[in-house]
Amino acid sequence: MADIRESLLRAFQHAVDNGRGMAMVAAGSPWRCCAEARQKGPMGCICWVPEFDMPQTDPDLDTVVGLVLGDVEPPQRPLMCGDCAYRPGSPERTGAEGYEGGPAQLDEWARESRFWCHDGMRQPVAWRHPSGTRIEAPLCGDYQPKIVEGVPYRANGEPGLLCAGWAARRRALSAALRGDQP
Repeated sequence: MADIRESLLRAFQHAVDNGRGMAMVAAGSPWRCCAEARQKGPMGCICWVPEFDMPQTDPDLDTVVGLVLGDVEPPQRPLMCGDCAYRPGSPERTGAEGYEGGPAQLDEWARESRFWCHDGMRQPVAWRHPSGTRIEAPLCGDYQPKIVEGVPYRANGEPGLLCAGWAARRRALSAALRGDQP
């Protein structure tokens, strides 16, 4: 729920930054609808629902089971995408404000966990309240894929792709540990 709340807050901030803050206020008080909102105020409302840029297809059960059991490996993207976090000079790599990462964090992820490419993942384009109030969301990499047993699924229902930049960095770090020469 914390990720969804952060996404909704970004949408609210985007509306305010673009001069539509008063329109939200003029639309009434949709946040008076639930107990969370009455206790915590407008930002506590849990009734907002994301509208996504693409519909989400459920993953194939055999694929899910194969990935969970380790009989199937997740696919890897063949090349880094244009905005790969592992690309030199990326905001994640340089530790730019608003981006999670930095060189040490990216290396830690390459050593210790999987890093998924955003290619084909859905993201909210707006948030709608049951009262009818709608707030546009900025398209800023706020990907919200369906996740099953730790594996994100693309909107078409296929497993997420392992990041090509992450895989290259993982290989480089492994080679350096073994003392291999480039």
